[in-house]
Amino acid sequence: MIEFQRLILGDRVRNDAFAKALARTIVRGRSTVADLGSGTGFLAFLARRLGAKRCWLYEVSELLDLSKELAKRNGIDGLTFVRSHSTEVEKPPKVDVVVSETLGNFALEENVLETLQDARRFLKPGGVVIPQRLRQFVAPVVDPRLAASIDVWGAIGHGLDFTAARAISLQNVFVRTIRGGDLLSTPDAVQTWDTVDFRRDTESVRSSTVEWIFAKPAAIHGFALWWECDVVEGITLSTAPDAPPTHWEQIFLPPLLPLRLRAGDRLRLALEVDSRPEVKINLRWRTTVVDPRGRLRVDATQDMREGHLE
Repeated sequence: MIEFQRLILGDRVRNDAFAKALARTIVRGRSTVADLGSGTGFLAFLARRLGAKRCWLYEVSELLDLSKELAKRNGIDGLTFVRSHSTEVEKPPKVDVVVSETLGNFALEENVLETLQDARRFLKPGGVVIPQRLRQFVAPVVDPRLAASIDVWGAIGHGLDFTAARAISLQNVFVRTIRGGDLLSTPDAVQTWDTVDFRRDTESVRSSTVEWIFAKPAAIHGFALWWECDVVEGITLSTAPDAPPTHWEQIFLPPLLPLRLRAGDRLRLALEVDSRPEVKINLRWRTTVVDPRGRLRVDATQDMREGHLE
């Protein structure tokens, strides 16, 4: 757990974005703050240094004890430590600002949507939640290197058939560093497949279909996913391949087989994500290719639930 904290706290892009958002939001001597999933307490410490009147830290893990020690060593008072997951807290004290950094490489994998939906219980009327909005993007991958690094099953050799292992492996999503040059370069290559406003009611099961029409032949070797988050208005974090690097990376969806697109073909990708707490995270994606006459040439469905062995 401390290694994950080391990773995120070493991310100055992340830290600076949240520090600027808190500075823009907190009214010195008046604002109260709740930090949900507070970890080491970094965000609450910043809030107090920026003049927050009082901060509540909600953390279910042993990191709460570490945050108490860190607060003492840094001379930070005005903190209330609560050893509980925020969703389990009944009648929480109402605050002016709720902050929670629970974004993942795949944005919704740490239940940020559900945490921030529930966070509104903690807010006074007119209160502010941080972060505020999320956009998720997808683009076809044309470079074969990512797929080749994952789909090793046919090259194991020694007279062994690992087809059954391959069928499981390719149901998973993979955290990878994706470069701009890995992606399809047409003007419509990058598509927005999901938008979330954390300040509004929204569903944990979300689905969308995006489409590309190919003017000339192309080989597609999977899909890249990334996100962009408005921490507050005017302060945005991005995990796009060409954005300033953070501890987050991109997500790669492997294909079952390379997709050979002909001129006039339509490539469709249907995505369904389920981030309900009892599920935690599941992504299902269906890839279809339809020719100019409307005939279905490819129809393949992959599902993270099929990529795990119990």
